[in-house]
Amino acid sequence: MKFFDLSSGKKTVTCGISEFREVRPGERVQGPFKVWELTDSRGWVHDYHWKKPSSLLKPVGFYEIDDLIVTQPGGTIVSTHFGFNCATGLDTQRSIPEHQSYFSGSPKNKIIIEADVIAGDGVAFNVWGHWLVDYLPRYGVIKSALEERFSDLKILLPSYTPEWIYHTLIVTCDVKRENIITYNPDTDIVLCKKAILPSYCYTREFSFHSFVREFYNGITRPFTPTEKTRKILVSRGDFLHSNRQFVQRAAFEASAVQRGYEIIRPEELSLEEQVKVFSEAAIIIGEHGSGMHNALFAGKGTVVGCLGFWNAVQLHIGYLMEHHNVYLTKGCQWPTPDRNEFWIDCSDADLMSFLDKTEAIASEEAASA
Repeated sequence: MKFFDLSSGKKTVTCGISEFREVRPGERVQGPFKVWELTDSRGWVHDYHWKKPSSLLKPVGFYEIDDLIVTQPGGTIVSTHFGFNCATGLDTQRSIPEHQSYFSGSPKNKIIIEADVIAGDGVAFNVWGHWLVDYLPRYGVIKSALEERFSDLKILLPSYTPEWIYHTLIVTCDVKRENIITYNPDTDIVLCKKAILPSYCYTREFSFHSFVREFYNGITRPFTPTEKTRKILVSRGDFLHSNRQFVQRAAFEASAVQRGYEIIRPEELSLEEQVKVFSEAAIIIGEHGSGMHNALFAGKGTVVGCLGFWNAVQLHIGYLMEHHNVYLTKGCQWPTPDRNEFWIDCSDADLMSFLDKTEAIASEEAASA
């Protein structure tokens, strides 16, 4: 079984795959900008982060593919080639048993879709943060490119897709619920006679194309306030059994409330409520994680402060949306072979310093507005 990487811009299989339909050209990345960080050894520093974005970004667009076989989210086959595209990598494709490599020989239930259909999901599509940064913008690419034709397209999703995904597609892309076709990856294999495969909207480790900003600005525009005054703390308090450990969580949240912060649990809010809350925020703080990705709904100049730094996603969201990035990494520990947990273990004084810093930057931003 051979592999082809559609994110590379070069086709290694020609059977049934169109040329890349460019929707937005490649461009130079937004940023990097200096960030504030409270470190273990140097105290507060204001400098460029060592995690650099890709300087040149790939274009965004889509491929049209004849006879695309779908086996699972992100599992796509054309002829005798497994396909992957940026976030959906080789490891996922290699997990598909060889006997499922061909539609005709698969023991699974066979579904054939004759209509034009978008295959835009992938690994961890049903995790909110991944949906925001990886997948929802891909449907925006197709809507932007095909305009009126988009309303007639089918969308393929697994049967276990959560209800909030249907809702976000309906609200943000005007998808018709009846146009969504579902399948069970455990028991079904799908042959899409005319598939549309959108590109991801970032290069390498989440260096975002400006299309993502354009897409989310379009969502937030009806909610954009004349003045941003809210102070938001994104809580992970309901995820006590995750591998993110923060001993001072309750005390930190209590201190923030005393300073006028609202405790927000995004999973308890509708999409419309989340967009309204985050677009009205002057400051957004919380533990580094997918809940903080809601900062995509926050406009230029918002102060976004994270406890911990586990990957570059939030950093690059900040570059894209022109946020003020603030990090507390002092006392933060990565997982080890003996302990598979991320630890935030800083002092109360460090947490108060973190709050002071975010509020000082917000005051400076307000004064300059």
